[in-house]
Amino acid sequence: MGDREYSWKEAQEILIDMDERGTTDEFFQSHFLAWRDHPEYPPAYLYLLRLILPIYENGKLDLGKLMQLDKEARSRHQRIVFGLEDAASDFYDFYAKVITQPLERDLERGASGRTLSNYFEFEEHGQIPAARAVGLDTVEKAVHKVAVELLSQLQKITLDKILSDIKITLDQHYDRGMTEATLERTYIQTSEFVRLMIQRSSGPSDPATVILCPARGHGVIREGYEGVFYPTYYVQETP
Repeated sequence: MGDREYSWKEAQEILIDMDERGTTDEFFQSHFLAWRDHPEYPPAYLYLLRLILPIYENGKLDLGKLMQLDKEARSRHQRIVFGLEDAASDFYDFYAKVITQPLERDLERGASGRTLSNYFEFEEHGQIPAARAVGLDTVEKAVHKVAVELLSQLQKITLDKILSDIKITLDQHYDRGMTEATLERTYIQTSEFVRLMIQRSSGPSDPATVILCPARGHGVIREGYEGVFYPTYYVQETP
């Protein structure tokens, strides 16, 4: 994939350009085809590894092989496997650089309510009155007030708080026995800072895909770039 990650739209443009020039890249094409149905998330990291590395044994993830490959990668100053501390640090940077600091700048420059509301999640949107009932001016003032309160909350986020939230959320997930989604449903567990999504398995014997990501931030990311800027981790429980 090169020295950086690509957005879904960039990947699409690259594939079209390759097709026009009569060139093919089976791995890149497989990567894009697996991505196109859900542009907001790139294909699972383990799916890409499965395409190029021998990390599966009898259809199941071989953690021993994966850890060995990670050990070899680290000798080249690269990584394959990440820990909870890595995810917490990544999420902390995301909150600071993609949400908190931009929101502070937008408030300082007097951004419109429409712009400020991009930082909101369901909880914040629920505090905004309907324009038909109170008028646009009142809505603008309400949005600004909620944005100021949100900024104050975001500025209190620490790396330790995020790490603790990740650990508690994962513990709750496994303690409840919800280590696999069923064929009938998926589920999402959202805490203060993180969101855990368990996607349904493709068959009775197939493990579910467990995804860990920040609890907020999609509204401030330009369409097609979620896979670049939105930190997403695929969770595997180690022995």
